[in-house]
Amino acid sequence: MISQNDKTYIFFSAIDLTIKRCSEIVSHYSCAGDVLLALLNGDNFLINFFGADYEKLKIKLMNFSFDTLERYFSKKNVSYITVESPLYPPQLKQLDEPPYILYYIGDISLLSTNNIAIVGSRTPTYYGREITELFARALVKNGFTIVSGLSTGVDKIAHETALKERGKTIAVLGNGFQKMYPKCNINLAREIAQKGLLVTEYYPTFQARNYTFPMRNRIIAGLSKAVLLTEAAKRSGSLHTKNFALELGIDVFSVPGNITSAKSDGTNNIIKYGHAQMVTSPSDILEQYGIKPTKEKKQKVELNFDENKIYNYLKDGEKGFDEIQAYTNISVQNLNTYLTTMQIRGIIKKLPGNYYTV
Repeated sequence: MISQNDKTYIFFSAIDLTIKRCSEIVSHYSCAGDVLLALLNGDNFLINFFGADYEKLKIKLMNFSFDTLERYFSKKNVSYITVESPLYPPQLKQLDEPPYILYYIGDISLLSTNNIAIVGSRTPTYYGREITELFARALVKNGFTIVSGLSTGVDKIAHETALKERGKTIAVLGNGFQKMYPKCNINLAREIAQKGLLVTEYYPTFQARNYTFPMRNRIIAGLSKAVLLTEAAKRSGSLHTKNFALELGIDVFSVPGNITSAKSDGTNNIIKYGHAQMVTSPSDILEQYGIKPTKEKKQKVELNFDENKIYNYLKDGEKGFDEIQAYTNISVQNLNTYLTTMQIRGIIKKLPGNYYTV
């Protein structure tokens, strides 16, 4: 049964009332539950507040079916908390515009776990993808819950890595549950709903808009003890998350990137100007919180003489096929064979442009 107080917040989210206006209205009454009755009864404060829109809103409220909404919630396993709920994350209240309602599907207890946000480019380079996976894997293995925005690129990699490692992840959406965006991540969203937590401040039928993503980013920061940017361009939307983190006074970490790559301008700049701590390995973050990294069991890899030469050469960094051939003096045919088998065994990786790395 939806309480009278909750009905006010739900209705306001259904009409997409701004946080500031919601706060102004609720603060005028003794409790949020009085607002809708006042709206139906033609309270002068609300008539003046909404002006020409008052009659439209009154009719909308009269036709609004909370019973239908409850049935939808039950069928789709949707729940919610409002700013008045004891489960509402305290850190979110420190934002200038804390969401007055959060709809969720999944394990709400994850809001109070050891959360760290991983954000960055929607179109990361190979380097960005590898770095995101590396950090997400290590952080999950050491007890962190990964928070991100269910976008393409870094967000998706962070969520998928957490799930792959049987860890926990929270996805914060810039849309309602019936209007999932981007559509290519719908299956990922379903998996997170089952194994983690989906969260949004938007009413189920609300469609994503340009402004909803920066708004979503403040929640990502507000649910986390720290924010990590793995790769971001100069104007990346993920920098909004960094700004909200600084507003909240939580840690911001950034992985440095290639200085000639535009995709790393954002991450490099926030390090350069002191807006983030530079991290070059997951242990840098773990040490910040006094966490001793878990040791992973390493499989012993048997390499023959030529494979060992290839491996040792690639340990210095990525190399092209011709460079490897010139250094090792292995015939082209044999080198192709070695590189292929070493890839299959998971010892090295092939990169775009016929380059290789360990």
